[in-house]
Formats: sequence, structure tokens, C-alpha cells
Amino acid sequence: MDRWIEIDCGKIIENIKKIKNFTKRKFMATVKSDFYGMGAKYVSKKIESVVDYFGVAIPSEGIELREIGIKKPILVLGPILPSDVEELIMRDIEITLCSDDVFEQLKRVSKKRQKKAVVHIKIDTGMGRIGIQKEEAENFIKKVKEEKNIFTKGIYTHLATAEWENKEYAKYQIGNFYSVLEKVNELKNIPLKHIANSAAIINLPETYKNFDMIRIGLLTLGIYPSKELAKKLKLQPALKGFCKVLFLKELPEGRYLSYGITYKTEKKTKVATLGIGYGDGLRRFLSNKFELKWNNKKIKIIGNICMDQTLVDVSGKNVKIGDEIYIFGDNFEIENMAKIGNTVPQEILCGFGARRMQKVYK
Repeated sequence: MDRWIEIDCGKIIENIKKIKNFTKRKFMATVKSDFYGMGAKYVSKKIESVVDYFGVAIPSEGIELREIGIKKPILVLGPILPSDVEELIMRDIEITLCSDDVFEQLKRVSKKRQKKAVVHIKIDTGMGRIGIQKEEAENFIKKVKEEKNIFTKGIYTHLATAEWENKEYAKYQIGNFYSVLEKVNELKNIPLKHIANSAAIINLPETYKNFDMIRIGLLTLGIYPSKELAKKLKLQPALKGFCKVLFLKELPEGRYLSYGITYKTEKKTKVATLGIGYGDGLRRFLSNKFELKWNNKKIKIIGNICMDQTLVDVSGKNVKIGDEIYIFGDNFEIENMAKIGNTVPQEILCGFGARRMQKVYK
């Protein structure tokens, strides 16, 4: 094993308990994209007793959870096709409803099967991705509520800028959501109204205080949507990434390294080749910009990161082939990688869920 991630399920459980205690709301664990590549099936079994709901992105993810014995409610957060409806109903998986095509299929299947469909109506308040437009929401909700075989269990929206310091647009979306809720008298019979994700519970407390449920993914792992938000909710990092040294060499001054020859040695340099690359999630934009650790000492990436290998400067250190190298874990490394790449921690994390990063569960 030359590249792996240690996943501490005990810390994930403690983080969930802390978040639940902080918000006092129902807790949906969003385990989409194989729980950011960390193993949705294994982790979901471990955390089921401390969560109220599971959120997935696509039908197959929900079906996988049912097949391993998950009993808690599961909501497919993404859009579905009419052809998905029957299996989801029969497996007691809840559906995000925001289209007439799916609505018509829900009516047909629930009547044929004599089984209620359970839905959460999604409102597009400004994300612009999926959902009923706020101007159309009142009529759509009333139409759905009239169907005896469809149980509207939830109504929700999603924020585009919850992690940004400028809260103006998020508050505009929240206002749009309130305007929908106020128009429809039947909403008093919808048990779950939800809007808050990981960033929102820290940055916009009204998104959990005034609603019924929170949808949390990244924070369960002790990783923050942005480093600046970390001070408000202290959680335990539940992941650590490692690789090993596979090759060592001494190079004189003036040698170029790796693709594109972006790095040239300025002096005699001891170079270690590590068994990890961008094919395993160590993003290429970190080339010449990021530091890993050996024996708690920083070692800089030098030259462009390759698909399968990465070079680091280990000059002056007693590094040996087979030594363990720390990639990320305790000190906001995932968040820092995201900042360097002008992206989000979720993208970095999903990258590390790639093909060869073996998962070791604790």
C-alpha cells in the first residue's frame, strides 16, 4: 500500500453529534458521490444510528444504501427521470420533485402500485440549477398536495453563496424561499422545510433556526467549506492522507525536473519520488506551490505533479525508500489546496476518492 486515506468513523460520529447539538435540528448526512469518495456504504452503516436522514445525488446511490440495509429515510437530492420513479417508490426512497413529467409518472406509478410516493418539492430561489421557479411554486405545490397517493414530506431550496462572506445574495434567496412559504397555506402540513448546508449553519444561522432540518456533508469529516469559517465550529478532522517514498536520487545544480521543466535545481538537491499523482487526487495546480510532510517536517513539491508520481525536495533529511509521507489531515490542508486552486474543498476531496487511494477505516 503506497497511497491511502485513513477514515476515522468515530470522529465522524462525534462531529455529527456536535453539529446536532449546535443546531438542535434533524440531521441529513449528505453522502453523495460515494461520500466525497470516502466510501458511502461503509460510513453510512457506521453513522446511521446518529443521523435522521441520508441525502444522495442520484437514484443508484440511494438504491445502494437500501441494498446494504440502511433503514433511515433517504432523499435523492438531484433531478430524476420518469423511468426512475417506480424503483424509488418501491424501495421507499424519497424523491426531489420539481417537474411535471416526474409528477405525472408519480401519479401513475403510485396508483398502479397502491403505494404512496414521498416527495420533497425543490424551489429554485436563485441557484439556477433545478427547482420550481418561485412564481410557479404556489400552483405546483397545490397541484401536488391534491394527489392522495403523493405525500409531500418536505420543501427545500439550496443556496449559491452560503460560504461567501458577502451574505447579500444568500439573504435574497432566503427571502425568496420565505415568499413561497407565505403564499401556500397547505405548507403547514409539510413536515420538513430545509435550506441549510454545511456553510450555512456556520455563516447564516437563520437557515437552521427557522427551519426543520440541515443537510451536512463536508463538516461531518471535519473539513470546512472555507477556512475562514472554521473558528465558529471546532470539529475533529476525520481524514488523513498518506503515501510512500518510492525512489531517491541526488541531483546537481542546474537539473530540470518533470513535465514542462517548470523547476530547475539551484543547488545540489536530494529528490524523492512519491507514489501519488493527480490520478490519485493530488491536483496538478499544486505543482511547485504546496508542501507535504515527512516526520512532521515540511517538504516542498518540485516540478509538475504527474499522473502517478510526485517529486519533493528532501535535501538535508534522512529520508529512506518506503518512508511514510503525510499529505493532508489535521491542519486545513484540504482547505489550503482548494484556496491555491481557486476551487472548493469538496472538489479536492472527491479527487482523493480516486481509483487507487485505498481506504482504511478506524
